[in-house]
Amino acid sequence: MARNLAGLKLSARSRSDETLSRATLAIRQMKSEEVEINFRSVAAQAGVSTAWLYRSKPLREKIMKARTTSPSVAGEAPQYRQRLSHERIVATLRLRIKTLEDGNRELKEQLEAAYGRLAVAAPKAKTTRRLHGNDVRPRINKKNALDDYR
Repeated sequence: MARNLAGLKLSARSRSDETLSRATLAIRQMKSEEVEINFRSVAAQAGVSTAWLYRSKPLREKIMKARTTSPSVAGEAPQYRQRLSHERIVATLRLRIKTLEDGNRELKEQLEAAYGRLAVAAPKAKTTRRLHGNDVRPRINKKNALDDYR
């Protein structure tokens, strides 16, 4: 039984090339995002093992070089992340304030319209109140009252 060693070697080579390109892309992406670069983070980002990264000489050199120029070494990454976090919080709060102000303005307009409808309806619906038995009767002019008795 003859084995297809050429096919196996070709398959292994293509998988290795694809893994190398994934790891290289992960390093490039991490540099652009200014994320701390080390063997574990690159392995997690690229989906490869750390042992494979250590065995691959060109990648090992890239990671070692990127590790020394990484922003976290200079102490900028925590400040940068904190500033970015604060900016995101401020943006979220501004958006929330804007939506609340819009809702508030809409409610004020509705209230104003309701008051306007009440003001227009009030003069038309002038109701006269009936007197109850315990209510005080209006005073009658005494002279007119005496004239009725004569």
